[in-house]
Amino acid sequence: MFCFVEQLCIPDCGEVAKKAEAEAVFKELLASCTSRLARTTLGVRPHEEALFDIIRGSIMNLYKRDYIKSVPTKQEMQLYEGILCTERKAVGDRGFGKINHRRLYPAAVRHYDSLFPNNHIELFDFQNEGNMEQLNEEFCALIHDANTNGRNVLRFINHRPAYHIIAGVFKYYNFGHHDAYVFPEFALGKYIADYLLIGKSSGGYEFVFVELEHPNGRTTLKSGHEGETFRKGTYQIYDWKAEIEAHFSASFVTITKYSNKSSLPKEFSEYDSSRFHYAVVAGLREDYNEATYRDRRNKVTQQNILTLHYDNLYDKACELETAQSF
Repeated sequence: MFCFVEQLCIPDCGEVAKKAEAEAVFKELLASCTSRLARTTLGVRPHEEALFDIIRGSIMNLYKRDYIKSVPTKQEMQLYEGILCTERKAVGDRGFGKINHRRLYPAAVRHYDSLFPNNHIELFDFQNEGNMEQLNEEFCALIHDANTNGRNVLRFINHRPAYHIIAGVFKYYNFGHHDAYVFPEFALGKYIADYLLIGKSSGGYEFVFVELEHPNGRTTLKSGHEGETFRKGTYQIYDWKAEIEAHFSASFVTITKYSNKSSLPKEFSEYDSSRFHYAVVAGLREDYNEATYRDRRNKVTQQNILTLHYDNLYDKACELETAQSF
């Protein structure tokens, strides 16, 4: 049972629900046809939009388990209550202070209690899996392969998965250590950001939109100034900025779909440009010289756009292997 949009073959919703391979087909399709503009051009009919929404939600979910639909089980809640009891007893014996054994809380409880359960990340979860170093070295080999492009990097992070690598971007900012979220391929009207990072500090929540460009393309000119690859990423961010500033409510309303809370903090409904940041990742360390780093500093201060090379991502990912927080 298939419906056809031009020459695109799309399985029906029943098959998506039943077969993992069908979901993989959808994800690949969506990767090449993610924006509403593209879908309109291809002639996607209104009733088929729901199909794309299903897969969009699937791509957004970082985990095999849906922590919104699958609430903590009775056993998980019992374990959680037992840990809380231990914390209270420890405080009672000392007579002051607070004991927090959050690392021991069941993942389902921690995620379900967050703003966006399926996109919530905690550094110690990555560390506890015990494969961060291996993933980092695989990532290093990937970005130094001359045949690798930005899409290959995105697939590696999303499908391996290795979300701690993109979360390393938090290390360039002063938020994300209180609360952190990663949204792959986040829709902004007719545009798609490769990643949206949301982090919290004492000052509330802030946002980073990340564009991944070619690691081995025309990153810089001989002079060291930005080349075609960086300019392409920068122009993409200009479009994102314009979309957010002109249609903030419409652009951000979709994020409520990924929350199980009846309301979100005001940062998600009241536009404050000082909370929005942008990053372009392109090229390698060897592509940079003094002029490149000068351009990088100017772009941050003048346009609030952080330019990074892929070795920066690798370095931060390695730091996270032993760090206490993002």
